[in-house]
Amino acid sequence: MAVMLNRRYLQVLFFCIVAFSSGQAWSLEKVRLGISTKNVVLMPFYYAKDKQLFEKNGLDMEIIQIRSNLQLAGLTSGDLDFITSIGPAIEAISKGMPLKGVGVVYRAPLFSLLSKLPNAKALEGKKISVSRIGSESHLNGVMMLEKGGADSKKVTWIQTGSTALNMVALERGLVEGAVLSPPFNGMMARQGFKILMRSGDVIDSSPFNGLVTTTQRLQTHSGRIKNALKAMIESLRAIRQDKKGVLAYIQKTFNVDPGVAEEAYDDIIGVMLDDMYMPESALKKFLETAYARGDVAKAMAVNDIVDYSLLRSVK
Repeated sequence: MAVMLNRRYLQVLFFCIVAFSSGQAWSLEKVRLGISTKNVVLMPFYYAKDKQLFEKNGLDMEIIQIRSNLQLAGLTSGDLDFITSIGPAIEAISKGMPLKGVGVVYRAPLFSLLSKLPNAKALEGKKISVSRIGSESHLNGVMMLEKGGADSKKVTWIQTGSTALNMVALERGLVEGAVLSPPFNGMMARQGFKILMRSGDVIDSSPFNGLVTTTQRLQTHSGRIKNALKAMIESLRAIRQDKKGVLAYIQKTFNVDPGVAEEAYDDIIGVMLDDMYMPESALKKFLETAYARGDVAKAMAVNDIVDYSLLRSVK
């Protein structure tokens, strides 16, 4: 009798476990995230997906690679739930688009200006590849050139569509310079190209990548947004805590050698915000600088571009 009861107990327990697991899978919310390219800078999002951190937090996250200017259209049309491009989103907000950043991944951009020419000034009259005119790579390229003493208006900007293609254009000699992010800057440096300037040399306080959504979704899908923030915070903290495991992940996922992987890891860790919170004082300084440079259409307050209310509730 005891054996029979134990068997029945185990059968019931097994059924409950299967039913719970199936129910959990069925309850996952389908969510779409627009991302500009697959590189190490955006690795925290891919890491969260590959390590099933989104699933752990109730989300079936689909990552869609799409140009940053098209991301805005997809977000406002409802085809995307989130985008990562904070810079273009802030520009759009200044023009009246109803968007908000809900969390920031990096406190500063991760771009480098590379060339075989000796300095930035030597790039005047030459071609430089960026992902898109008006993109963060282009804006940072302009600032790096000017910091290096060059006139950015004397450069021909070539838009390729992605950072990876920026590298290809430079590698094949189609351009004399390129604005690259990890791991592409490290890869090209190993081929003899010089890092003339880094975006960190120009500005140390500029929100770079994060989670952006619409003001409407903040009201109607707050639970979904909180779950996405939870998953991303778990991802960022794991990336900082498990360097060995993350280096192996970078090498495999982005097909780079150990040296390039370590350089890229160190680059992103240096500016990564584990809690996705960029201080409001830093955001205020960024907005003032952006307005003074004419990068945004009007003067804005911090609460015009970010809403930290959900982030504070999950920290």
